[in-house]
This record gives sequence, structure tokens and C-alpha cells, in this order.
Amino acid sequence: MNILLPGQYPRSEKLIAATRDYDRNRISLSELNRQIKEDVSDFKALQKGLPYLSQGLFQWQDLLRPFIHILNGAYAESLTRFYETNTFWRLLEVEGKPSINEAKIDDWIDTYFFGSSSFAKTDPMVFTLPFLYLFKDHSRGIPLETIADLLEKIAKKLVAFPNKSLCFFEPSFGWRKISEEEKKLGKSLLEEIKKSSDAQVFLTTFFFPIDSELEFIFSLPVDGIGIDFYVNSTSCLKKFPKEKKLLAGVLNTESTLLESNESIRSIIEMLRGYIPDDKVFFIPNGPAELLPRDIMDKKVKNLKEIIV
Repeated sequence: MNILLPGQYPRSEKLIAATRDYDRNRISLSELNRQIKEDVSDFKALQKGLPYLSQGLFQWQDLLRPFIHILNGAYAESLTRFYETNTFWRLLEVEGKPSINEAKIDDWIDTYFFGSSSFAKTDPMVFTLPFLYLFKDHSRGIPLETIADLLEKIAKKLVAFPNKSLCFFEPSFGWRKISEEEKKLGKSLLEEIKKSSDAQVFLTTFFFPIDSELEFIFSLPVDGIGIDFYVNSTSCLKKFPKEKKLLAGVLNTESTLLESNESIRSIIEMLRGYIPDDKVFFIPNGPAELLPRDIMDKKVKNLKEIIV
């Protein structure tokens, strides 16, 4: 059993203040980048001993806004609620017919995944991308096929780096019905990515019960599947594919309270009835950035102590 921390990690109070100051032209970009690098360094230290290191995505405002730099005609101005949380994202929109600026993708990856210079390209890392349905639900004017094409092009470049894994975030399961066309395209996208590399590819769900989509989710060509165990019972694992890893959502991002030793150990014992220990990663049950940095740090340290 181990821990994985994909996605956006909470920014420190100093980085929040620096970002605000930069937006108001009070500090330079180099000063902002110094604070980002400090946050990444602290987060890297927190992850010592984990099999894959996350960058924290501290310069990502949300999982969609950076895509304006590689989608021609894209912009993000109006607000849209992030599922049923109290968080709002900028709606990713495209003026005219959307197209992908492939010439910019390599520089875009350098900026958004390696920009802090705190990680070598050979380090064991986990990259995070929004999956197809999340992307569709928080964008306008971008055909599903274009989204799939964009994600495939980026994902193939990411998994080509050595010692890497890729985690797709997908909260839409259980929130709305996924159409058969969407399912077919999502499965095809993952198949193409898996064909290109032996890197581990994960897909994690959160926020909602996923009972109605279990058969489809379990059939997806990924190496691991994430389940939020604050809204799903471990009984959903009765038909969990034996060859896949489980990303168990046990760190509650909707509460500032630390998980008790008893509750974590109880979940561990229940999981052992279904999944071998070496196939389990513990993860936050939702986006980590929903909590303050100091609280999330304490939750991770507490979990590390429990599972040692």
C-alpha cells in the first residue's frame, strides 16, 4: 500500500498572496516563479518515499485554463460551477472553429509540467490531465472529437518520458449519464494512449456514487481506477478487475478534520477483502486544492504514519 497525490495541490498562503500581487502588478513574474518553486520544493519533500511524485500544478488556475495556449481561438472569461462544490472554474470557450496548435505542445508541457525546474525529466512522476467528460462539461464550442484528439496528443508526449505515470481526473460519472458515443470515444482514447507506452495510466472518479457505471469503468483499458470511498461502499469492489490497481479515495477533501487511525485501518481491512496490498494507492477522495495547504499537509503526513 502506498500514496499517490495527483492533481492540483493546495497553494501555500505565501503563494496565494504572491499570485494576487502578480495579478495586480505589484510583483514581477520572476518573483512569482520563485514562490512557486518554493511551494513545489516543499511539496516534493512531503512526498519523499512515494513511488511517483506530483508537481502539484501550482501554476494551473484550474485543469482547463492552461489549454487556451494550445487551442486556437480559445479563451476563459465566464464562470462555471465545478460540479456541486463551492468552487468555480473559468469556462473554456472557443471562438470559431477550434483547432490544435501542435507546434506549441512541447513548450506548453515544459511550462506547465516542468516549469518550476524542481523535477528532472527522468524523475518518477505522476502527470494529471482532465478526462474527456470533465473537459466537455466545463467547455463550450469544442467538439468531443477535438477534445479527444487534444488529450491524446498531449498524453502520448507525457507518457513518452521515462519513469512516468498519467492520471486522468473524471468526476462526471454519477453526476450525469454518459452517452454511448462518449463511452466509445473515451475507451478509444485510452486504448490509443496505452498502445504508445508501457507507462501506467490511471483514471480516478470522485464526488458521486458510480454504481450505475461500474461495468463501463471497470472495462476501461487503464492500469488503475480511483474510487471515492466517502460516497461509495467497498462492496463495489466485488467485481473489481484483478489486474488493475485501486486508487482508494480515503483523504476527505470536504473536511478539515484529520482521518482517525481507526477509520483508516478499518478501510484497509475492508480493502484487503478485495484487493492485494501491492495494488492499492491511497489518494484524496476529491481535488486536494479544496482544502487549505496546512490541513492537506497534515492529512498526508498522518496517512503516511498510519500505513508505514
